Amino acid sequence: MPDYKPFSIYDDDEEKKKPISVPEEMKVPSGELDLEIEDVPTGDDEKTRKELMKQLGISSATSTPGSEEKKTSEALEKTPFLQGQSTETVEERAKELIRKRQETGKVRDRRKTASIFDKPIEPDKPIQPGKGAWHPLGYRAQAFWYLFPALAFFGLFYLYPMVEGFKISLTHYSPLGNSVDVGWGNYARALSDSLFWQTVTNAVYFTLFTLVLGIWPPVLLAIVLNEISRGKGFFKVLYLLPFVIPTVPAANLWKWIFDDGFGVLNSILQALDLPPVGWLTSTWALLSIVIMFVWKNTGWFMLIYYAALQNLPEEQYEAAELDGAGTMKKVLNITLPHLRPVVWILSIIQVLTAFQIFTEVYVMTNGGPMHYTEVIGTYIYKTAFGSMDLGYASAMAMLMFAFLFVFTMIRFFQIRQAAR
Repeated sequence: MPDYKPFSIYDDDEEKKKPISVPEEMKVPSGELDLEIEDVPTGDDEKTRKELMKQLGISSATSTPGSEEKKTSEALEKTPFLQGQSTETVEERAKELIRKRQETGKVRDRRKTASIFDKPIEPDKPIQPGKGAWHPLGYRAQAFWYLFPALAFFGLFYLYPMVEGFKISLTHYSPLGNSVDVGWGNYARALSDSLFWQTVTNAVYFTLFTLVLGIWPPVLLAIVLNEISRGKGFFKVLYLLPFVIPTVPAANLWKWIFDDGFGVLNSILQALDLPPVGWLTSTWALLSIVIMFVWKNTGWFMLIYYAALQNLPEEQYEAAELDGAGTMKKVLNITLPHLRPVVWILSIIQVLTAFQIFTEVYVMTNGGPMHYTEVIGTYIYKTAFGSMDLGYASAMAMLMFAFLFVFTMIRFFQIRQAAR
């Protein structure tokens, strides 16, 4: 039986074409298989051959048998599907596709909609920029109309009185219409007024005492309220009651508690054989008002801190417990850092509220004794409605507004820098 040689259309190296020897035990006589080998091509084979030659650009009419075989072999070697895959990487093809999209202005190449009737599909068009014109009924105007009631309220009751107050501060105002323009004279008078600077100092001291004594009680109460499992609703109402009480009744209540003769605190001191203290008639007066102010606003601040603690993930506490952290470490390393942004914001609100205090001082001491508790609010009130000098009172109010505005902007800038 003759030896067989391997065949491959990719193998052009004659040296590698070596005959394969067949073992003797695998050789079978040719007559035992009864196979018929037909080498004659059929009609379908001839048709396929002609179509392939037509695609390769070979004409069988003008070519000789030898040249036809040679041209066919060369054309097959240059055929794309015999050359393997493209050498370009996926990244290179993607970059080429993006470049073509940028040149043609198309955003995508896929079809927008498919037609069941095989109609021509609408080609992609470049996305046109939207119209920049503002329309009162357009989509962009919706936010403005939602904010319009609040903006109108702010402009009518805050912005307009502020502008009018600034105009009055530049005059020697008379309600009868005989106002005299004095320019910046009222501001110069305020800057040279010793009583005005004393009220500013008292307001600063009151604000500092309020921050020192009033910033930590609501934080501690919020942490305790967050840890207890029963009675949360009761303690929320109990802590919030002082804030719900109107300012005037609350101030009168504490005025009775601090009374020199029959006040509750002095009665307790006398029962302990201790001398009574002039809570509202001595140097304790300003601190007494601070205690009342902290008592009234602690519940409101506590609820805000408690709400902030609800967003603290419990997984952090569980991880700290697995690491062996105690209660104090969890509070210092997890709870307080989580509350830091809220503390910054509430400290600004507390400064603005304490610096503008009026009702508590007016009801409890009326600025006494000897202007020791006189703050800017009470001094402006007495100047405007006691001395009827509205121009000078407006100038002091504008100075207080300028100070608080600058302070607020500085604090917000510091908060933004800390957040970065």
